[in-house]
Amino acid sequence: MSLANRPLLVTAAGVSLFLPGDASRRMALRDISLTLRAGGHCVFVGPNGAGKSTLLRLLHGELWPAQGSIVWHTDEGAETSPLAGKAISALVSPALQESYQRQAWEISGRDFLLTAQEETCLLYSRPDDLLCAGVENMAARFSISALLGRKLASLSQGQMRLFLLARALLRAPRLLLLDECANGLDVAARSRFFELLAEHVDKCTIVMTAHRLEFVPAWCAERYSLEDGRLLTAEAALPEIFRCGGGSGRGREEICSAAARAKPRQRCPSASSGGSAKMDILFSLKNVSVFIERHKVLHNIHWSVREGEQWQLAGANGSGKSTLLRLLAGDEFAAAGSEVLRRLPRRGLVRTLGELRKGVRLVSDLSQALYPYELSGVELVCSGFDNTLGTYRDFTEDERMSAHAIMEKFRLHHLADASIRRLSSGQLRHLFLARALVGEPEILLLDEPCNGLDAEYRPRYLDILDNLVECGMHLIFVSHYDEDVPRCVNRRARMENGRFVQS
Repeated sequence: MSLANRPLLVTAAGVSLFLPGDASRRMALRDISLTLRAGGHCVFVGPNGAGKSTLLRLLHGELWPAQGSIVWHTDEGAETSPLAGKAISALVSPALQESYQRQAWEISGRDFLLTAQEETCLLYSRPDDLLCAGVENMAARFSISALLGRKLASLSQGQMRLFLLARALLRAPRLLLLDECANGLDVAARSRFFELLAEHVDKCTIVMTAHRLEFVPAWCAERYSLEDGRLLTAEAALPEIFRCGGGSGRGREEICSAAARAKPRQRCPSASSGGSAKMDILFSLKNVSVFIERHKVLHNIHWSVREGEQWQLAGANGSGKSTLLRLLAGDEFAAAGSEVLRRLPRRGLVRTLGELRKGVRLVSDLSQALYPYELSGVELVCSGFDNTLGTYRDFTEDERMSAHAIMEKFRLHHLADASIRRLSSGQLRHLFLARALVGEPEILLLDEPCNGLDAEYRPRYLDILDNLVECGMHLIFVSHYDEDVPRCVNRRARMENGRFVQS
Protein backbone atom coordinates (compact mmCIF):
# COMPACT_ATOMS: atom_id res chain seq x y z
CA MET A 1 0.00 0.00 0.00
CA SER A 2 1.36 3.40 -0.95
CA LEU A 3 1.91 5.93 1.83
CA ALA A 4 -0.84 8.18 0.44
CA ASN A 5 -3.41 5.41 1.03
CA ARG A 6 -2.38 4.58 4.59
CA PRO A 7 -4.41 5.66 7.63
CA LEU A 8 -3.96 9.18 8.93
CA LEU A 9 -2.32 9.77 12.31
CA VAL A 10 -1.95 13.54 12.67
CA THR A 11 -3.00 16.50 10.55
CA ALA A 12 -1.70 19.98 11.34
CA ALA A 13 -2.86 22.99 9.34
CA GLY A 14 -1.27 26.43 9.62
CA VAL A 15 -0.13 25.91 13.20
CA SER A 16 1.77 28.69 14.96
CA LEU A 17 2.45 28.67 18.69
CA PHE A 18 4.44 30.32 21.45
CA LEU A 19 5.86 28.54 24.47
CA PRO A 20 3.92 28.63 27.76
CA GLY A 21 5.00 31.47 30.02
CA ASP A 22 6.53 33.54 27.22
CA ALA A 23 5.10 37.02 27.83
CA SER A 24 6.50 38.23 24.51
CA ARG A 25 4.49 35.55 22.67
CA ARG A 26 7.28 34.99 20.19
CA MET A 27 6.21 32.22 17.83
CA ALA A 28 8.36 29.10 18.32
CA LEU A 29 6.53 27.41 15.42
CA ARG A 30 5.25 29.33 12.41
CA ASP A 31 2.55 28.23 9.98
CA ILE A 32 3.26 24.50 10.27
CA SER A 33 1.24 22.30 7.94
CA LEU A 34 2.01 18.60 8.17
CA THR A 35 0.31 15.26 7.57
CA LEU A 36 1.56 12.08 9.23
CA ARG A 37 0.31 8.69 8.05
CA ALA A 38 0.88 5.21 9.42
CA GLY A 39 4.30 3.98 8.32
CA GLY A 40 5.48 7.45 7.28
CA HIS A 41 8.65 7.37 9.35
CA CYS A 42 10.44 10.72 9.18
CA VAL A 43 13.23 12.82 10.66
CA PHE A 44 13.38 16.57 11.31
CA VAL A 45 16.73 18.34 11.18
CA GLY A 46 17.77 21.94 11.66
CA PRO A 47 20.01 24.17 13.78
CA ASN A 48 19.68 24.58 17.53
CA GLY A 49 16.54 26.56 18.34
CA ALA A 50 14.87 25.82 15.00
CA GLY A 51 11.78 24.31 16.67
CA LYS A 52 12.35 20.56 16.28
CA SER A 53 11.67 19.63 19.92
CA THR A 54 8.73 22.02 20.04
CA LEU A 55 7.20 20.32 17.00
CA LEU A 56 7.44 16.90 18.68
CA ARG A 57 5.78 18.33 21.80
CA LEU A 58 2.96 19.65 19.60
CA LEU A 59 2.49 16.22 18.00
CA HIS A 60 2.41 14.65 21.47
CA GLY A 61 -0.30 17.02 22.70
CA GLU A 62 1.91 18.89 25.19
CA LEU A 63 1.52 22.23 23.38
CA TRP A 64 -1.51 23.90 21.84
CA PRO A 65 -1.68 26.12 18.73
CA ALA A 66 -2.13 29.86 19.06
CA GLN A 67 -3.19 29.81 15.40
CA GLY A 68 -4.22 27.00 13.09
CA SER A 69 -5.41 23.53 14.07
CA ILE A 70 -4.17 20.02 14.81
CA VAL A 71 -6.18 16.79 14.62
CA TRP A 72 -5.24 13.34 15.91
CA HIS A 73 -6.84 10.40 14.11
CA THR A 74 -7.69 7.71 16.67
CA ASP A 75 -9.59 4.44 16.43
CA GLU A 76 -12.68 6.39 17.54
CA GLY A 77 -12.25 9.01 14.82
CA ALA A 78 -10.75 12.49 14.46
CA GLU A 79 -10.01 14.21 17.80
CA THR A 80 -8.88 17.76 18.55
CA SER A 81 -8.21 17.26 22.26
CA PRO A 82 -4.51 17.10 23.29
CA LEU A 83 -5.43 14.03 25.34
CA ALA A 84 -5.83 12.21 22.03
CA GLY A 85 -2.25 13.08 21.14
CA LYS A 86 -0.97 11.68 24.42
CA ALA A 87 -3.11 8.58 23.98
CA ILE A 88 -1.70 7.58 20.59
CA SER A 89 1.92 8.71 21.05
CA ALA A 90 4.96 8.33 23.28
CA LEU A 91 7.71 10.96 23.53
CA VAL A 92 11.34 10.51 24.55
CA SER A 93 13.34 13.72 24.85
CA PRO A 94 16.19 15.38 26.76
CA ALA A 95 13.58 17.59 28.45
CA LEU A 96 11.69 14.54 29.73
CA GLN A 97 14.90 13.05 31.08
CA GLU A 98 15.79 16.33 32.79
CA SER A 99 12.34 16.44 34.38
CA TYR A 100 12.79 13.05 36.03
CA GLN A 101 16.29 13.91 37.20
CA ARG A 102 15.15 17.24 38.64
CA GLN A 103 12.28 15.63 40.55
CA ALA A 104 14.58 12.92 41.99
CA TRP A 105 11.68 10.60 42.80
CA GLU A 106 12.40 7.54 44.95
CA ILE A 107 11.49 5.02 42.27
CA SER A 108 13.26 1.92 41.06
CA GLY A 109 14.03 1.16 37.44
CA ARG A 110 11.46 -1.64 37.45
CA ASP A 111 8.66 0.56 38.82
CA PHE A 112 9.56 3.25 36.30
CA LEU A 113 9.08 0.82 33.40
CA LEU A 114 5.80 -0.38 34.93
CA THR A 115 4.42 3.18 34.63
CA ALA A 116 4.34 2.62 30.86
CA GLN A 117 0.85 1.13 31.18
CA GLU A 118 -0.78 4.39 32.25
CA GLU A 119 2.05 6.82 31.34
CA THR A 120 2.17 8.33 34.81
CA CYS A 121 5.25 9.72 36.55
CA LEU A 122 4.90 7.28 39.47
CA LEU A 123 3.33 3.85 39.86
CA TYR A 124 -0.19 4.27 41.28
CA SER A 125 -1.84 0.91 40.55
CA ARG A 126 -0.94 -2.74 40.67
CA PRO A 127 0.40 -3.80 37.23
CA ASP A 128 -0.95 -6.92 35.61
CA ASP A 129 1.15 -10.03 35.04
CA LEU A 130 1.40 -9.41 31.29
CA LEU A 131 2.99 -5.98 31.82
CA CYS A 132 5.37 -7.37 34.45
CA ALA A 133 6.52 -10.03 32.01
CA GLY A 134 6.85 -7.41 29.28
CA VAL A 135 9.06 -5.27 31.53
CA GLU A 136 11.40 -8.17 32.24
CA ASN A 137 11.59 -9.05 28.54
CA MET A 138 12.19 -5.45 27.42
CA ALA A 139 14.87 -4.96 30.10
CA ALA A 140 16.64 -8.08 28.87
CA ARG A 141 16.49 -6.84 25.28
CA PHE A 142 18.06 -3.51 26.35
CA SER A 143 20.61 -5.29 28.61
CA ILE A 144 19.41 -3.32 31.65
CA SER A 145 18.02 -6.21 33.72
CA ALA A 146 20.71 -5.73 36.36
CA LEU A 147 19.53 -2.13 36.83
CA LEU A 148 15.85 -2.86 37.50
CA GLY A 149 16.32 -2.73 41.28
CA ARG A 150 18.40 0.44 41.22
CA LYS A 151 16.98 3.88 42.05
CA LEU A 152 16.65 6.21 39.06
CA ALA A 153 18.86 8.75 40.84
CA SER A 154 21.78 6.30 40.79
CA LEU A 155 21.65 5.73 37.01
CA SER A 156 24.01 7.36 34.56
CA GLN A 157 22.77 9.65 31.80
CA GLY A 158 23.06 6.88 29.21
CA GLN A 159 21.37 4.31 31.44
CA MET A 160 18.50 6.70 32.12
CA ARG A 161 18.07 7.25 28.38
CA LEU A 162 17.82 3.49 27.85
CA PHE A 163 15.06 3.26 30.48
CA LEU A 164 13.13 6.07 28.78
CA LEU A 165 13.42 4.34 25.41
CA ALA A 166 12.40 0.96 26.85
CA ARG A 167 9.38 2.54 28.59
CA ALA A 168 8.27 4.18 25.34
CA LEU A 169 8.42 0.88 23.43
CA LEU A 170 6.52 -0.88 26.23
CA ARG A 171 3.61 1.51 25.62
CA ALA A 172 3.33 0.18 22.05
CA PRO A 173 2.21 3.62 20.77
CA ARG A 174 0.90 4.22 17.29
CA LEU A 175 3.24 7.25 17.06
CA LEU A 176 6.73 7.15 18.61
CA LEU A 177 8.40 10.57 18.94
CA LEU A 178 12.16 10.49 19.52
CA ASP A 179 14.05 13.71 20.21
CA GLU A 180 17.81 13.11 19.78
CA CYS A 181 17.24 9.57 21.05
CA ALA A 182 20.86 8.38 20.59
CA ASN A 183 22.39 11.12 22.75
CA GLY A 184 24.42 9.72 25.63
CA LEU A 185 24.37 6.12 24.39
CA ASP A 186 27.61 4.21 23.97
CA VAL A 187 28.25 2.30 20.73
CA ALA A 188 26.86 -1.02 22.00
CA ALA A 189 23.75 0.53 23.54
CA ARG A 190 23.09 2.59 20.42
CA SER A 191 23.35 -0.51 18.24
CA ARG A 192 20.97 -2.47 20.50
CA PHE A 193 18.42 0.32 20.48
CA PHE A 194 18.33 0.75 16.71
CA GLU A 195 18.02 -3.02 16.29
CA LEU A 196 14.99 -2.98 18.59
CA LEU A 197 13.60 0.07 16.85
CA ALA A 198 13.83 -1.69 13.48
CA GLU A 199 11.61 -4.45 14.88
CA HIS A 200 8.88 -1.86 15.56
CA VAL A 201 8.75 -0.12 12.17
CA ASP A 202 5.72 -2.20 11.15
CA LYS A 203 4.01 -1.69 14.54
CA CYS A 204 4.20 2.10 14.94
CA THR A 205 5.15 5.26 13.08
CA ILE A 206 8.46 6.79 14.15
CA VAL A 207 9.23 10.51 14.02
CA MET A 208 12.65 11.64 15.20
CA THR A 209 14.92 14.64 15.35
CA ALA A 210 18.66 14.37 14.74
CA HIS A 211 21.79 16.46 14.50
CA ARG A 212 23.76 13.46 13.19
CA LEU A 213 22.20 11.96 10.10
CA GLU A 214 24.59 9.00 10.26
CA PHE A 215 22.42 7.77 13.16
CA VAL A 216 19.17 7.98 11.16
CA PRO A 217 18.13 4.53 9.87
CA ALA A 218 17.57 4.06 6.15
CA TRP A 219 13.92 3.13 6.74
CA CYS A 220 13.32 6.64 8.10
CA ALA A 221 12.88 7.81 4.54
CA GLU A 222 11.09 11.18 4.84
CA ARG A 223 13.41 14.00 5.86
CA TYR A 224 12.43 17.57 6.64
CA SER A 225 14.23 20.67 7.76
CA LEU A 226 13.13 23.35 10.21
CA GLU A 227 14.50 26.87 10.38
CA ASP A 228 13.31 29.59 12.76
CA GLY A 229 10.16 27.61 13.50
CA ARG A 230 9.22 27.09 9.86
CA LEU A 231 8.92 23.68 8.21
CA LEU A 232 10.78 23.58 4.92
CA THR A 233 10.41 21.10 2.10
CA ALA A 234 11.69 17.55 2.10
CA GLU A 235 15.24 16.29 1.56
CA ALA A 236 16.07 18.64 -1.30
CA ALA A 237 15.81 21.58 1.11
CA LEU A 238 18.14 20.13 3.76
CA PRO A 239 21.06 22.39 4.57
CA GLU A 240 24.27 21.35 2.83
CA ILE A 241 25.94 20.48 6.11
CA PHE A 242 23.29 17.76 6.67
CA ARG A 243 23.22 16.48 3.10
CA CYS A 244 26.98 15.95 2.97
CA GLY A 245 27.12 14.39 6.43
CA GLY A 246 29.06 17.13 8.21
CA GLY A 247 31.07 20.25 7.88
CA SER A 248 34.13 20.68 5.69
CA GLY A 249 36.45 21.12 8.65
CA ARG A 250 37.06 23.38 11.59
CA GLY A 251 37.47 27.06 11.01
CA ARG A 252 39.92 28.48 13.56
CA GLU A 253 38.35 31.12 15.74
CA GLU A 254 40.37 33.42 17.98
CA ILE A 255 38.45 33.64 21.24
CA CYS A 256 41.18 33.44 23.84
CA SER A 257 41.19 37.09 24.80
CA ALA A 258 37.48 37.21 25.68
CA ALA A 259 36.57 33.61 26.54
CA ALA A 260 39.64 32.50 28.49
CA ARG A 261 41.76 34.69 30.70
CA ALA A 262 43.76 31.84 32.20
CA LYS A 263 47.46 32.71 32.27
CA PRO A 264 49.95 30.61 30.27
CA ARG A 265 51.21 27.57 32.12
CA GLN A 266 54.45 28.03 34.02
CA ARG A 267 57.20 25.52 33.52
CA CYS A 268 56.98 22.93 36.27
CA PRO A 269 59.96 22.91 38.66
CA SER A 270 62.17 19.89 38.33
CA ALA A 271 63.72 17.90 41.14
CA SER A 272 67.22 18.96 40.02
CA SER A 273 66.36 22.67 40.40
CA GLY A 274 65.32 22.21 44.00
CA GLY A 275 61.55 22.11 43.34
CA SER A 276 59.31 19.21 44.10
CA ALA A 277 58.60 16.87 41.20
CA LYS A 278 55.07 16.47 42.57
CA MET A 279 54.19 20.16 42.28
CA ASP A 280 52.79 19.73 38.77
CA ILE A 281 50.04 17.39 39.95
CA LEU A 282 46.53 18.86 39.51
CA PHE A 283 44.49 15.90 40.73
CA SER A 284 45.72 12.93 42.72
CA LEU A 285 43.30 10.11 43.58
CA LYS A 286 44.38 7.20 45.76
CA ASN A 287 42.11 4.29 46.65
CA VAL A 288 39.04 6.44 45.85
CA SER A 289 35.55 4.93 46.00
CA VAL A 290 32.18 6.69 45.64
CA PHE A 291 28.70 5.51 46.60
CA ILE A 292 25.46 6.90 45.12
CA GLU A 293 22.17 5.83 46.69
CA ARG A 294 24.17 3.15 48.58
CA HIS A 295 25.41 1.73 45.29
CA LYS A 296 29.17 1.63 44.80
CA VAL A 297 29.83 3.48 41.54
CA LEU A 298 33.62 4.03 41.71
CA HIS A 299 35.96 1.30 42.93
CA ASN A 300 39.41 2.06 44.38
CA ILE A 301 40.50 4.61 41.77
CA HIS A 302 44.20 5.46 41.50
CA TRP A 303 44.90 8.32 39.07
CA SER A 304 47.00 11.46 38.73
CA VAL A 305 46.49 14.39 36.36
CA ARG A 306 49.48 16.68 35.75
CA GLU A 307 49.92 20.08 34.18
CA GLY A 308 50.03 19.95 30.39
CA GLU A 309 47.85 16.82 30.27
CA GLN A 310 44.50 16.96 28.48
CA TRP A 311 42.56 13.76 29.19
CA GLN A 312 39.82 11.88 27.36
CA LEU A 313 37.83 9.36 29.40
CA ALA A 314 35.97 6.66 27.48
CA GLY A 315 33.80 3.78 28.65
CA ALA A 316 30.35 2.24 28.46
CA ASN A 317 27.19 3.74 29.90
CA GLY A 318 27.27 3.39 33.67
CA SER A 319 31.02 2.76 33.86
CA GLY A 320 31.55 5.74 36.20
CA LYS A 321 32.87 8.48 33.87
CA SER A 322 30.37 11.16 34.90
CA THR A 323 30.68 10.28 38.59
CA LEU A 324 34.44 10.67 38.36
CA LEU A 325 34.07 14.14 36.84
CA ARG A 326 31.57 15.16 39.52
CA LEU A 327 34.00 13.96 42.19
CA LEU A 328 36.77 16.14 40.72
CA ALA A 329 34.36 19.10 40.64
CA GLY A 330 33.33 18.59 44.26
CA ASP A 331 29.78 17.51 43.44
CA GLU A 332 30.32 13.97 44.80
CA PHE A 333 32.16 12.89 47.94
CA ALA A 334 34.65 10.07 48.27
CA ALA A 335 34.05 7.24 50.74
CA ALA A 336 36.06 6.83 53.93
CA GLY A 337 39.60 5.65 53.25
CA SER A 338 39.87 7.58 49.98
CA GLU A 339 42.54 10.21 49.38
CA VAL A 340 41.76 13.11 47.04
CA LEU A 341 44.17 15.98 46.37
CA ARG A 342 43.30 18.92 44.13
CA ARG A 343 45.64 21.69 43.01
CA LEU A 344 45.20 24.58 40.59
CA PRO A 345 48.11 25.90 38.47
CA ARG A 346 47.71 29.53 39.58
CA ARG A 347 45.85 29.20 42.87
CA GLY A 348 47.82 26.34 44.39
CA LEU A 349 46.51 23.61 46.70
CA VAL A 350 42.72 23.57 47.01
CA ARG A 351 41.59 23.46 50.64
CA THR A 352 37.93 24.52 50.48
CA LEU A 353 34.94 23.84 48.25
CA GLY A 354 34.74 27.56 47.48
CA GLU A 355 38.30 27.58 46.13
CA LEU A 356 37.55 24.49 44.07
CA ARG A 357 34.44 26.01 42.50
CA LYS A 358 36.38 29.12 41.51
CA GLY A 359 38.99 27.20 39.54
CA VAL A 360 37.26 24.03 38.29
CA ARG A 361 34.13 24.09 36.13
CA LEU A 362 31.95 21.17 35.07
CA VAL A 363 29.71 21.14 31.97
CA SER A 364 27.41 18.13 31.75
CA ASP A 365 23.89 16.98 30.90
CA LEU A 366 23.21 16.33 34.59
CA SER A 367 24.39 19.71 35.84
CA GLN A 368 22.26 21.29 33.12
CA ALA A 369 19.26 19.14 34.07
CA LEU A 370 19.53 19.94 37.79
CA TYR A 371 19.84 23.71 37.34
CA PRO A 372 16.57 24.70 39.01
CA TYR A 373 16.16 28.41 38.42
CA GLU A 374 14.46 30.43 35.70
CA LEU A 375 17.04 33.02 34.73
CA SER A 376 17.81 34.97 31.60
CA GLY A 377 20.68 33.86 29.40
CA VAL A 378 23.04 36.55 30.68
CA GLU A 379 22.08 35.83 34.32
CA LEU A 380 22.92 32.16 33.78
CA VAL A 381 26.34 33.09 32.39
CA CYS A 382 26.95 35.52 35.28
CA SER A 383 26.17 32.77 37.80
CA GLY A 384 29.43 31.20 36.62
CA PHE A 385 31.47 33.87 38.43
CA ASP A 386 30.56 32.22 41.74
CA ASN A 387 29.78 28.81 40.18
CA THR A 388 26.45 28.71 42.01
CA LEU A 389 22.99 27.41 41.18
CA GLY A 390 21.14 30.65 40.66
CA THR A 391 22.31 34.18 41.47
CA TYR A 392 22.72 35.50 45.02
CA ARG A 393 24.19 38.96 44.52
CA ASP A 394 24.26 41.88 42.14
CA PHE A 395 27.02 41.57 39.57
CA THR A 396 29.35 44.44 38.84
CA GLU A 397 29.31 46.30 35.57
CA ASP A 398 32.68 44.76 34.66
CA GLU A 399 31.32 41.26 35.33
CA ARG A 400 28.25 41.87 33.17
CA MET A 401 30.42 43.29 30.39
CA SER A 402 32.67 40.22 30.59
CA ALA A 403 29.64 37.90 30.40
CA HIS A 404 28.26 39.79 27.40
CA ALA A 405 31.69 39.66 25.70
CA ILE A 406 31.87 35.87 26.04
CA MET A 407 28.29 35.51 24.78
CA GLU A 408 29.15 37.69 21.80
CA LYS A 409 32.15 35.53 20.94
CA PHE A 410 29.96 32.42 21.22
CA ARG A 411 27.31 34.09 19.05
CA LEU A 412 24.84 33.96 21.92
CA HIS A 413 24.09 37.66 22.24
CA HIS A 414 20.52 37.11 21.00
CA LEU A 415 19.86 34.87 24.04
CA ALA A 416 20.93 37.43 26.66
CA ASP A 417 17.39 38.32 27.72
CA ALA A 418 15.70 35.00 26.89
CA SER A 419 14.47 32.72 29.69
CA ILE A 420 16.60 29.59 29.88
CA ARG A 421 13.41 27.56 30.39
CA ARG A 422 12.32 28.40 26.85
CA LEU A 423 15.56 27.50 25.06
CA SER A 424 16.47 24.33 23.22
CA SER A 425 18.87 21.80 24.75
CA GLY A 426 21.55 22.85 22.26
CA GLN A 427 21.14 26.54 23.05
CA LEU A 428 21.39 25.76 26.77
CA ARG A 429 24.57 23.76 26.18
CA HIS A 430 26.11 26.83 24.47
CA LEU A 431 25.19 28.98 27.48
CA PHE A 432 26.55 26.49 30.01
CA LEU A 433 29.93 26.46 28.28
CA ALA A 434 29.95 30.27 28.31
CA ARG A 435 28.99 30.12 32.01
CA ALA A 436 31.91 27.78 32.71
CA LEU A 437 34.41 30.25 31.25
CA VAL A 438 33.62 33.38 33.26
CA GLY A 439 35.69 34.13 36.35
CA GLU A 440 39.02 32.83 35.00
CA PRO A 441 38.73 29.07 35.69
CA GLU A 442 41.78 26.89 35.19
CA ILE A 443 40.33 23.42 34.59
CA LEU A 444 37.29 22.42 32.51
CA LEU A 445 35.54 19.08 33.07
CA LEU A 446 33.39 18.33 30.02
CA ASP A 447 30.91 15.45 30.04
CA GLU A 448 29.59 14.74 26.54
CA PRO A 449 29.71 18.49 25.80
CA CYS A 450 28.66 18.10 22.14
CA ASN A 451 25.32 16.48 23.03
CA GLY A 452 22.55 18.57 21.52
CA LEU A 453 24.83 20.72 19.36
CA ASP A 454 23.97 21.07 15.69
CA ALA A 455 26.30 19.99 12.90
CA GLU A 456 27.45 23.52 12.16
CA TYR A 457 28.34 24.46 15.74
CA ARG A 458 30.12 21.23 16.84
CA PRO A 459 33.40 21.85 14.99
CA ARG A 460 33.43 25.49 16.08
CA TYR A 461 32.83 24.39 19.69
CA LEU A 462 35.81 22.00 19.49
CA ASP A 463 37.96 24.78 18.05
CA ILE A 464 37.06 26.92 21.05
CA LEU A 465 38.31 24.17 23.36
CA ASP A 466 41.58 23.82 21.43
CA ASN A 467 42.12 27.57 21.65
CA LEU A 468 41.43 27.54 25.39
CA VAL A 469 44.14 24.94 25.92
CA GLU A 470 46.58 27.05 23.90
CA CYS A 471 45.80 29.85 26.36
CA GLY A 472 46.57 27.72 29.42
CA MET A 473 43.32 25.87 30.20
CA HIS A 474 43.31 22.18 31.20
CA LEU A 475 40.62 19.77 29.99
CA ILE A 476 39.25 16.42 31.08
CA PHE A 477 36.83 15.30 28.38
CA VAL A 478 34.23 12.53 28.21
CA SER A 479 32.69 11.50 24.88
CA HIS A 480 31.30 8.41 23.17
CA TYR A 481 32.19 9.85 19.75
CA ASP A 482 35.79 10.07 18.56
CA GLU A 483 34.87 12.89 16.16
CA ASP A 484 33.79 15.00 19.16
CA VAL A 485 37.20 14.90 20.86
CA PRO A 486 39.28 18.11 20.54
CA ARG A 487 42.71 17.87 18.95
CA CYS A 488 44.42 19.01 22.16
CA VAL A 489 43.75 15.70 23.95
CA ASN A 490 47.06 13.96 24.70
CA ARG A 491 46.13 11.39 27.37
CA ARG A 492 43.47 8.69 27.24
CA ALA A 493 41.93 6.28 29.71
CA ARG A 494 38.84 4.11 30.11
CA MET A 495 36.39 3.45 32.87
CA GLU A 496 35.27 -0.17 33.19
CA ASN A 497 32.62 -1.08 35.78
CA GLY A 498 33.67 1.78 38.03
CA ARG A 499 37.40 1.11 37.70
CA PHE A 500 40.02 3.31 36.06
CA VAL A 501 42.03 1.69 33.24
CA GLN A 502 44.74 3.78 31.61
CA SER A 503 45.12 3.35 27.85
